[in-house]
Amino acid sequence: MKALLKSLTVGILFVLAIGAILGAYILQAPPVAQPGPPKLQIHTRTALRRRPTVDSKPLAYTKDVYRFSLTRMHMSNLSTGEFAPKLLFSAALTQRATLEDKRLDTELRNGTDWEKMFADFTENVRFDARASDLKVLLSGKEWHLIDTSGAAYTVVRVQNRLDVYLPDLREAFETNKARLSDETEVTVEKPGRQWIIRDIGYQQAYTIKLGGQKGAEKLNVFQQSKYEVLHLLFDAEARTALSKGLMKEAARHYISPALHAEFAEQNIALSRNAKLSVIKADTEWLITDAAQKYRIHLEDASQNDGRIPRLKASLDLDSAWLRVQVSDELQGWVQRKRGTVFQPPPPQLSSRQQAKARLLVLIDRLKENIGQ
Repeated sequence: MKALLKSLTVGILFVLAIGAILGAYILQAPPVAQPGPPKLQIHTRTALRRRPTVDSKPLAYTKDVYRFSLTRMHMSNLSTGEFAPKLLFSAALTQRATLEDKRLDTELRNGTDWEKMFADFTENVRFDARASDLKVLLSGKEWHLIDTSGAAYTVVRVQNRLDVYLPDLREAFETNKARLSDETEVTVEKPGRQWIIRDIGYQQAYTIKLGGQKGAEKLNVFQQSKYEVLHLLFDAEARTALSKGLMKEAARHYISPALHAEFAEQNIALSRNAKLSVIKADTEWLITDAAQKYRIHLEDASQNDGRIPRLKASLDLDSAWLRVQVSDELQGWVQRKRGTVFQPPPPQLSSRQQAKARLLVLIDRLKENIGQ
């Protein structure tokens, strides 16, 4: 019996020693290499057995492409920056809790100050009740609340309270075969008219514009370039040296030194052969410099909240070279037709590195169990 116990003890110690050596070997696996930064480059092809190969794909498109349209109900999602059917607020029914279903429908439609309720229970969401409507989905239980702009909310009765929810914008995108990641944000371009959705997870952006005939407007969704094209070059005060120079010198296609200096500040050197032409008298001009085109627009005070007039210069998207924003760290110029953004592939883990990752997870779980 003693001999058996001794042999078992030796066997267990041997297994533990082998396990410790193997664990130490795995834990000393080299660290995973970090992927290199993306690079801007020119699309190249090499002949290999008469089959062209490419090192990366050129930019698919640089202008917004129409994808689908949504109803105005999702303006509530865009104004709040929430994509899921999130609970916006809850409000007590108070004495209305005793009303019958149809009477409650009427009371919520005609006797409820929704504008005040939104102001009391939310910080930044405003409800325009001038031409609002309440549609009954399930009498006494569920309603569809629509404000003057068309933004909609779902109202649900839960015992003696009302829960107000946002619609599901994420599902609306998926219905139209466009997925949104969990890292998504909304920027208002023109209040009530235009928004930009930036999907950080999928590195994609969408422009949403309110359009259509009055009374039947829709939210039109346009997909932007995979990488943001920085079309705005500069926004400067319409000083006399700039605005008057444009108005006087456009007739002879001359670009003033002041305008040259504005472009130089953006690291854009206009050549001596660059020409200035008029698109719209005294308000819009075009600079043509070989295959590059730049548009200049004079924005008067009425277009910028009563401030002084401003000159805005933008890059024409038909130019041969475009400036793109790949990440927070990388922006630069690429060719429109042959330009590529090379994204290094993720590193391939060796079997030893994979085992190390699994072992570290197991160790963390053991620590958590011991701590409990």
